[in-house]
Amino acid sequence: MKTRVSALLAICLLSCSSAASAELVRIDVGQPLARFSLLQPGAHRYLRYTVGPDGQRNAVDIWERRISFAPAPDGKAGMHIVQRWDEVGSKTVLIQDSWFDRGTFKPLTHIRHVEKDGKSQLGGYRFAAGKVVGMTDLPDNLRRDFVMPMPEPSYNFEYDMELLQALPLTAGRTFDIPFYDAGIDQKPDRYRFKVAASSKVRDWDNRLIDCWLVTADYHTGKVVSRFWFDKTSQVLVREEAMQPDGKLLVKTLLPPESADLKAPS
Repeated sequence: MKTRVSALLAICLLSCSSAASAELVRIDVGQPLARFSLLQPGAHRYLRYTVGPDGQRNAVDIWERRISFAPAPDGKAGMHIVQRWDEVGSKTVLIQDSWFDRGTFKPLTHIRHVEKDGKSQLGGYRFAAGKVVGMTDLPDNLRRDFVMPMPEPSYNFEYDMELLQALPLTAGRTFDIPFYDAGIDQKPDRYRFKVAASSKVRDWDNRLIDCWLVTADYHTGKVVSRFWFDKTSQVLVREEAMQPDGKLLVKTLLPPESADLKAPS
């Protein structure tokens, strides 16, 4: 009997410990972010490539994400992030130019600019109270009449990497975050990102990087994306996502370029 009670007690303690280690954190737009200071001026570049079921690798594009800090369009302290995709074997270029409130990551504006086959397309959006609307003051904006009601304020989904970098990542913690990709998503929604484990990945010089492994299922019921964030800087160093065609899409951090070594102005 004593043995049985001890076994039941051990099971209970393990169960309680597991429950205690699992923590759901609700993130709301406008709240200060615990590790916002980890977002520093400068650029990070990623190579995106696919790995087929047969092991064949094909480069997709080079992706730059550049952060700076300056007064935002509303005159308040702001953060400016510009992304650029250069497609491999093509002259197609996608640039996304976005402003945020400094410290809270509250989105202010988002401009998507595509150059393809000699043609230019521009879509600009403003995150307003209770809705996202087309920017009427942006010349040549093809989405000036756009309106999307927002049940609650949402973060700009195009910057999930930087937002996650600014959160207090730790094992067993799951973040419930409202996101919306302006002009792309059918509606805003909340998504959960789970810090699943500690994991190590190798850098370009074979150095082991101690990382947080974050997973997301995007309401599919199965893990779709895996993110590896350096535990020290919380910079994303690798991401893997399985595609519908069975290929694995890999995003891997590239070494800095010589111009990046200069002190930011």
